[in-house]
Amino acid sequence: MELPVISLKAKRNSLHPWIFSRMIRHPQQRLQPGSLVEVISKEGSFIGRGIYNYKSNIGIRLLTENASEMLDQGFFFKKIEQAKIFREDILQIQRTANCYRLFHGEADGLSGLIIDKFAEVFVVEPYSAGYIGIMEWIVASLQALYPGSRIVVRPDERIAAKEGVSFSKIARNYSCPDFVEINEYNLRMMVNLKTGHKTGFFLDQRENRFTLSQYCRDREVLDCFCYTGGFAISAMLAGAKSATGIDLDEKALEIAQENAQLNAVKVTFQHINVFDYLRTKISKGEQADIVILDPAKLAGCVDEIKRAHRTYGDINRFGMQVIKPGGILLTCSCSGLVSERDFLSILTRSAAEAGVVLQIFRITGASPDHPFSTIFPEGRYLKAVFARVYPYVKKE
Repeated sequence: MELPVISLKAKRNSLHPWIFSRMIRHPQQRLQPGSLVEVISKEGSFIGRGIYNYKSNIGIRLLTENASEMLDQGFFFKKIEQAKIFREDILQIQRTANCYRLFHGEADGLSGLIIDKFAEVFVVEPYSAGYIGIMEWIVASLQALYPGSRIVVRPDERIAAKEGVSFSKIARNYSCPDFVEINEYNLRMMVNLKTGHKTGFFLDQRENRFTLSQYCRDREVLDCFCYTGGFAISAMLAGAKSATGIDLDEKALEIAQENAQLNAVKVTFQHINVFDYLRTKISKGEQADIVILDPAKLAGCVDEIKRAHRTYGDINRFGMQVIKPGGILLTCSCSGLVSERDFLSILTRSAAEAGVVLQIFRITGASPDHPFSTIFPEGRYLKAVFARVYPYVKKE
């Protein structure tokens, strides 16, 4: 298949798969957003093949720089097959869970494509207009690799706006069931595929949920921003004395309560603002043995970074004050624009303001089915810091 040719007007100085619109010599005869194209340098030499969209700030998403690779159905099948081999033959995630991220965008070689596996249901989340025209190839690849599976396409309206297209047709063609039950380790969860955040469930915290649960026996656990209850329920399954989950999402809390019943554990869920809840705990002098702080993304663009720093600082200062001496804090940031270095700096300031010292003993990220690439470091977005918390006693 002969592809339209797009040339660059600026020199490409990196291997990053994104080429921004300002670097492109856009053709006078406009191509459809999401067209597959061949990319050449301003001198006319081959650069690669990928997805072109003049409406997006990311003008080209390179999919290959190998001149012998054609962007046909076989190319996409091979990429997804390689991702499957990594998760199942190398990581062997299926031994402990029937849910994981099968395809993680740039890190797996297809910029802008996310595929999550929830038992026998695969949820595809496209971040690029290019996947509208080739969704049949993606679906056919999944059905060939996983016979009998159900494929769901669940686009984000905000991405559609940025891409200048509508994903509604492919969303209708590949609709989803309302719920699916999954399991990770000994945790069972119902996932709402209609209204759940992102693809329905935060698979990236799987290993962190399990790790934290190992510290929870006979302890009082406070799960802030609990969503559908994963951390709190895992804690109770591991023998926690009690667990409380706090969130402002009423629908998520309804599912969380159902998930607690599904796992035959008791968790107290409260529909309240986390900041207000923690301020009240501090005023009453109430504390817990373990506190989890896992807020939603606070910085989605550069303009939001400063506010995100302040919010992370506030929530961690409050959280540290409700932890018993020697208790454990798990605090997370899924904002890719907030670096690990900056997040640790924020925690240091919050600890000083809270009058405590952190003994950090583990720093992790997303579970290994969410790899990141050296040519796309933005893929390393999740920071999870495990620390013991001690009051700071100044010598007289």
